[in-house]
Amino acid sequence: MLSESQISRLLDIANAACHKGNAADARVIYDGVLALRPGFVPARIGMALSHIVVNEFEQGEALLKAVLEERADDADAQAMLGLCYVLADRREEAEAILYPLAESQEPTAELAASLLEKLRS
Repeated sequence: MLSESQISRLLDIANAACHKGNAADARVIYDGVLALRPGFVPARIGMALSHIVVNEFEQGEALLKAVLEERADDADAQAMLGLCYVLADRREEAEAILYPLAESQEPTAELAASLLEKLRS
């Protein structure tokens, strides 16, 4: 069994792979974490990111909506869905999610605000 620290490190590696455009390797890591912890929300959000970074917006959106069906107020999933909509050029949907998040006290408020700024430019 992996410790919390090891799982966190694996998710960091997978997220870094996404940021470098290596979605396939990231998905292997997310799948591994999900095999150990079925339904683990950070891995599910990461899996959605692995689709978003390669313009598979519909798949990313579906994964995030599944998380939000279970945890409607998950700020991380909301922010990632907002990012998905921004990158998919779905302005109205992005704004509907990001404005309330940007005004909140959630740690993702700054990300939401910067995504809204991107929409304005």
